[in-house]
Amino acid sequence: MTHDEEQLQIKQWLTNNDIVELFHETTFAQMSLRQLQPGELLVENGDQVQHLYIQVEGKLKISTALPNGRTLLLRFCQPISLIGDIELINGEQAKVFVEAINTSTVIAIPYRALQEYELKHAQFLRYLLDHVSHKLNSISLSASVNVLTSVENRFASYLISIAQNTEHLKFKRGELETTKLTEIAELLGTSYRHLNRVIKKFVDQKLIQKNYNGIVIIDMEGLQKLSNGSLYQ
Repeated sequence: MTHDEEQLQIKQWLTNNDIVELFHETTFAQMSLRQLQPGELLVENGDQVQHLYIQVEGKLKISTALPNGRTLLLRFCQPISLIGDIELINGEQAKVFVEAINTSTVIAIPYRALQEYELKHAQFLRYLLDHVSHKLNSISLSASVNVLTSVENRFASYLISIAQNTEHLKFKRGELETTKLTEIAELLGTSYRHLNRVIKKFVDQKLIQKNYNGIVIIDMEGLQKLSNGSLYQ
């Protein structure tokens, strides 16, 4: 894709989502596209983030590192989502990991451009505030899910959140090998052994199938009931 084609694609995405008017022409000229492959990290804990990312395709997983070295799942992001908005405001290092679940595309906007133009305008600041508020509410809900619900509830919520509302989703080896059950267990705040017991229970209840190639959801409605409507989103 040439630079002109990339700029045209960016403008089309921004226009389709009614946010093209938020950005100054000088800022627009500095935007670029970045495509992420499944399992690729966009942001790591401790990074000094230099760009605001607008997610326009795919699905991203947000997790955080705990003092004991474990990671905890916070939420999943779907278009249109902002990554790096909090770091833009507070200037601190990232405290999360942002990982692509599937092939994902983001628009990268340098902080320096936003600081020169957009952060001086109320319309952009309101848009930023709306996204930060939504993010904090989502993380608060995820924290409640992690603390107040059973592993069965959390795993059901995780499967539904990953599934993107697909009736039958197969987690092929790519997902299970890049994420790994041990990591999924860690994300959900449980042990690998306990998660395996939950998977066996879900198989016995005919909610999922598990084979060498991965996990297949066969009863989305049953998982939704088990999740009690709580999703990592």
